[in-house]
This record gives sequence, C-alpha cells and structure tokens, in this order.
Amino acid sequence: MAFRNKLFDWGILASKKTLIKSIGVGNLAMGGTGKSVVVMYLIKMLKHHRIATLSRGYGRKTSGLIIAGPNDNPTSLGDEPFQFFKRYPDTIVAVSEKRTLGMKALEKMATPPNFVVLDDVMQHRWVCPQMMIMTSSFQRPYFKDFIFPAGDLREFRSGVRRADVLLVTSTPEDLSVRQKETILKKININIPVFFTKIRYADVLMRSDKSIDSSILSGEDFLLVTGIADTHHLITHLKKKYKTFDHIKFKDHHRYSLADAQMINDRAEKKLILTTEKDFVKLEKTLNNSKLYCLRIELDFVFDEEQHLFEKMIRAL
Repeated sequence: MAFRNKLFDWGILASKKTLIKSIGVGNLAMGGTGKSVVVMYLIKMLKHHRIATLSRGYGRKTSGLIIAGPNDNPTSLGDEPFQFFKRYPDTIVAVSEKRTLGMKALEKMATPPNFVVLDDVMQHRWVCPQMMIMTSSFQRPYFKDFIFPAGDLREFRSGVRRADVLLVTSTPEDLSVRQKETILKKININIPVFFTKIRYADVLMRSDKSIDSSILSGEDFLLVTGIADTHHLITHLKKKYKTFDHIKFKDHHRYSLADAQMINDRAEKKLILTTEKDFVKLEKTLNNSKLYCLRIELDFVFDEEQHLFEKMIRAL
C-alpha cells in the first residue's frame, strides 16, 4: 500500500480529477468509523441539488456498474448503498468496483448530478475528489492505531495527509473545549478537525409505520446488530432504557433463514430493534411485524464547527 501510494504521489499512476463537484469520504481503518452517516449528512445537506453517491458496493452479489432502480436490493447494491437509496430515493445511487467507470457514467447522464459523494474512496486513488473527508472514531483514533494485523489500519497513519478535513466521529456529547484542545495537540495536522457525535431519532421506523421510541422504556426488547462498532449504540441504549437482549453479528452480515428463525425464537413476542443498515436486509427475511430500526444522524459537538464545515462544502 505504501509503494502504491508513492506511485500516485509521484504521478506514475494518475488520479483523474472529477468534472462534477465531488466529495470523498474515507478512512484509514478497515471499518467502524462512521463513514455512512457522514454520506447521509451530505446528501441531506445538499438536497436542493441533484446529487449522486458512488460506492464500490461492498458485499453485493453483482459486479460492474449499477445505477439503483426500483428492483434493486441489498444483494444487488450492497447494504450501505441500498440504505442511501431507501432513505433518499431522489438521490442517484451508483455502485462500481472501478470508480473511474462510475464517474464516467454519471458525467454522461442526460442530466448529470451537481454533486457526487464518493463513499469509502480514500484508498481508491484513481479518482481524485475535490474534497477528501477522513473519518476517525473518538474511541479508537487513527493516531493510536496500528497497521493490520497489529491493529485495524489498512495503511500507515501518514495517509491522513491526503485528507482536506478530519471528522472525529462518535465523540461524547460532554466533550469540553479543554479536552478538545488536548486531542488536537495529539492529532497535530494542518487541516480543519471537527468533532461529531451521533444523534438518535425519537421514533422507531419500519416501512409501513413509526412509533415513539419511548415504548422501549416499558418493555424488554431484543437488539440485533450487524455493524462493525456497537459501542456507541449500546452505551446509548443502556443509559436510556432497561435491560435488553443483544444478538451481535459481524459487520455486513448477510442474514439467512436460519438466522431469522433464531432471532424470532429468541425474541419470542418482544419488540426487535435493529440498525437502519440491518433493517433493509432483515425486513423481508425476518417477516416480523415487531421489527423496527433506530435511525441515526450526524451532529456536531460544537455549533461553530458545523457552520464552518457546511460553509466549506458549499464553497466547492
């Protein structure tokens, strides 16, 4: 990876600049740093524009370029691109292993998008976005991590130099300015660093209805997750609600009928709570009217950082 990066840095391998305004979202770790919630924040923020997302489509059973349509599902697109498509159906959602082919297809559309958000693109250097946003979790920041297999990094820490903005994700809400300054000294890079947190929705969602999340206070429930990092979600639920059962699957887990049977048996008649990413895969497989998802949104710990971040995006 280090040698490959040098080839791009020296210009022996060429990065193609995008003709459409573009924002890349990526990280140095192998997962669990909150890229997807950043992508959804950008989609929502730029909703008055014609916007597209371009991803590899990790975990899909298809190959090549696909522009999401009504017949697509997590198997054809990958769970995260399908999640973008379900939540924001007016967004053009494209998947392609070769980002250059995906960008060419978007540029040649009869009405091309005004903005493209490139998901998980930090190591895919054939396409060069106009702004690169890097995410790093507060609990396991890149500057304390190590190259796999000693840690979770997929390249050296020095890769942060390719970022234009660093978002520290899943930050505790009560982070003080003093604590922030201490962390900034450890990061010690000459780019804007913003501290973000997760905001949980007040309602639980399913395709046909929603209910107030306060229902969780009155009953035990079963939590089902297939995401890389459950730390923040578990902490939130333990603070707010009584005891609950938890079945944890690996990240990007593809739920089988046997999994569905096990989940239904374990839940008995309890409400089943899951993440939005898991819901799009579980909904049809599980076929349980008590299955709901808890949506999350990106938020900023400090208001002035949010205003500056959005100003930078709109200035592209």
